[in-house]
Amino acid sequence: MAFPEPLERLIRALERFPGVGARSAERMALHILRSPREEVADLAISLRDARLETVRCSRCRNVSLQELCPICADPERDARLVCVVEGPREVEKMESSGAFHGLYHVLLEGFAPREGASPEADALAALHARVSADGVEEVVLATAPDREGEGAALLVAEHLHGLPVRLTRLARGVPVGSRLEYLHGEILAEAFRGRCSLPAKEKP
Repeated sequence: MAFPEPLERLIRALERFPGVGARSAERMALHILRSPREEVADLAISLRDARLETVRCSRCRNVSLQELCPICADPERDARLVCVVEGPREVEKMESSGAFHGLYHVLLEGFAPREGASPEADALAALHARVSADGVEEVVLATAPDREGEGAALLVAEHLHGLPVRLTRLARGVPVGSRLEYLHGEILAEAFRGRCSLPAKEKP
């Protein structure tokens, strides 16, 4: 027996979200039906406001309420250093670490060579313009260490080829506090390739 048409439409709408399959969409739709009307109304308002009230920062393309996001508008940030990330979640993660004090450039798209997807052309053009005109000295490629992330980093590097800017990649290797017996072989291989020398011990 099929669900009523309004519920079927809701399920089909939820299936369009990333990582949501038919069964998950069905469970979420039925949960919405069981929820109080006030909660459902609040969800609808939140969806509307998030879509209509947020914009992309005109400089870094991150999600923002104003033309310039708070990070780009902060005069204390180091504008000579730009970190390229795939999406807003990566910006939040970097900011929570407190380790980076430059600016960002958000691609807002992944890169999957098999599917033919790539970062948006205007994101690459905007990055090229920033590096050319804003006095950027270093671009840090902070995309994910997987096939899609590596593809995005390669595309960005190719797009910036010939510009007088230093390109760097986030270091990768053994996570702090982890045990070697539980690590994936690719992580260990990357750690060996990126190994560094210990500082020389001073003689007494």
